[in-house]
Amino acid sequence: MPELPEVETVRRVLRERYRGHTITAVAVGKPTFYRPPPLSAVKALTGAVVSDFRRRGKYLILVLEGRGEVVFHLGMSGRITIGGESPHVRFQMWFGTEAVRFHDARRFGRVGCRLPLLGPEPLDREFGVPYLWEALRGRAAPIKALIMDQRVVAGLGNIYATEALHAAGVRPARAGKSLSREEAAKLSDSCRAILLRGIEAGGATLDDEAFLDPLGRPGLMQMAVKVYGRKTCGACARALLMTRKSIGGRASRYCPFCQR
Repeated sequence: MPELPEVETVRRVLRERYRGHTITAVAVGKPTFYRPPPLSAVKALTGAVVSDFRRRGKYLILVLEGRGEVVFHLGMSGRITIGGESPHVRFQMWFGTEAVRFHDARRFGRVGCRLPLLGPEPLDREFGVPYLWEALRGRAAPIKALIMDQRVVAGLGNIYATEALHAAGVRPARAGKSLSREEAAKLSDSCRAILLRGIEAGGATLDDEAFLDPLGRPGLMQMAVKVYGRKTCGACARALLMTRKSIGGRASRYCPFCQR
């Protein structure tokens, strides 16, 4: 699933290429999305001038001059390409002869959705030790589930949450309320650092979740992961363990030596 660094990579490519350009046509593929895009969102796009592309957490936001905003969510398997064909094209918009296409094999992505209530991103000013410490206090849920809850922390998913916990030396199954203030400080710093590293690397392109930017270029973050998708720790080379129970519907790897 595309997380904050992948969506930010897409945003930067589209912003550089299409800001100030006019959308000349729009088409919704059939079968449409798991939840069809609102007709109002489709009509708003046709003939509109792109003012900007923004991002909030994992959501891509197309800002239109005088016509508001259209929110995109890539869901589980969504990809945005410039040109490119696939059996899973669900939505297209043209800038002259050039098409921007939304591909989504699993059909959980959306165009024209509402931006939900989101917590601060680790890149935001308001995100820091005081915020995270308060958000975790009294919470018995696993810390990994809490930092992947978009209402608590916006932008983190399985990849970057796994890596941030490893960098902070915290095991994923620990109760949020069990973290000390010092541990919360380390986790706050690691969430920010991991996301910045992911953005700099252009996202992560993994075998089972093949993210590519709109120009078809892979990310490089997978070369820097210490835990996610590995059998041995990228820091100490010891064997990784799996949590006894799934967290957020996923099994979670951790290093019993680096994450004490």
